Order: sequence, then C-alpha cells, then structure tokens
Amino acid sequence: MYVEFAIIDTDTTDKDIKETLSEVIKYNIDAIVVPYHLLKIVKSLKKQRTTISCLIDFPMGISDPATRIFAVEQAIKAGADSVDITMPQNLAANRSYTKIRDEIKTLKELCGDKVSIKYILEYRIFDHKCLKKICEIFDEYEITFACPSTGFFIDNLADNLIASAFLHQNSKEVNVIATGNAWTEHHFSILNKSGIFGFRAFNIECLKRYSQFNS
Repeated sequence: MYVEFAIIDTDTTDKDIKETLSEVIKYNIDAIVVPYHLLKIVKSLKKQRTTISCLIDFPMGISDPATRIFAVEQAIKAGADSVDITMPQNLAANRSYTKIRDEIKTLKELCGDKVSIKYILEYRIFDHKCLKKICEIFDEYEITFACPSTGFFIDNLADNLIASAFLHQNSKEVNVIATGNAWTEHHFSILNKSGIFGFRAFNIECLKRYSQFNS
C-alpha cells in the first residue's frame, strides 16, 4: 500500500521536525507532505525514492487564485516533487465548476510532467453530487491523486473510507489516499482490505504500528 507522512502541526520546532523526519525515513514511505517552510529541511533528510509534496492553501482552501498559483510556483522553485492543493472551498460550495477547471488547467500547465498534483477535498462539506462532479473534472484533466479530507479536523476512519470509496467509484483514474485517523490493528486491517490506493499518517506512532502490523 502507498503510504504518506504529513506534518500539519504549526507549533512544532525545527529541531522536533528533524528528529521526527529522521525516524520517518526509516520506514521507506512513499511521500512526505509538508508546508512550504519545511521543504528545505525535508530535502536535506529525505531518501532518494521519497516524494516531497508541498501543501498549498492548507487547510481552508480560501485564498484567491493568483495567490494559490504563486504558492505552487514557489513550491516548485523550492524543490517540491509534488503539490497537495486544498480544493477551493468557496468555488466548490457555489458549484463554480468552470473556475475549478480553469485553475486545474493553469496548474497542469505550470507543473508539467515533472511535478505531480494531488487535490485535497473535505468530504463533509460537499454533497455527493458535488463530489461526483469534481471527480469528473479530475478525470478530464488527468488529476490522478486525491485525498477525501485535510486531516486537520476531527475525522472518523469509517466515514473517511466511505468517502474514499465514493471518490474511487466515481473516477476512472484517481488514486485515493485515505486520511482518516488510523492507529489500531483493526484500523490497519480495514485499510488493507478496503482496496484504497493508500493512506496518510499524521504521526510517527501510526507509522510504527502500521509497520509492525505488516510484519
């Protein structure tokens, strides 16, 4: 299973970040997802095969389009291999699908083939009709990775997996990465059996327990 590690806490010192990442890279995870200010630290510690992704407009997704595009440009210049972009909540809430298309088209041209794009949704905010439409747009513009929620707010694993399954079923190509909080053997068993492409861990203990579960 594809496994990511995300650092979303805003009150962690650089020293603690370095210690955490030194532990994280021992588990040979597929990607490390961080805000812009941590990109330099991650690049100095990461293993060659590990993707570095930068969070964009996280977690609210309420910045104006120009600010979001500029943030992606800066992430690319700083060496990000990928960008994790929070879906513009106001556009989705108002069903402004044309504007969502315009943003994705611009970002696809900006990122090209070298930087991958992953969109982060917040499934509890959008109804199924809206999520289905967004999946259609992802397929239209070949967005191949998505998360059902930011993980920034309290999230139930079962609900998260249901949302992940819905996204998977309504898209031809999107690889869905579950973001519900998992920490027990039962949780990991559910994840492995779910058919979901991957999951995102938010703390080192989760990675340790998942590694022990698999071994």
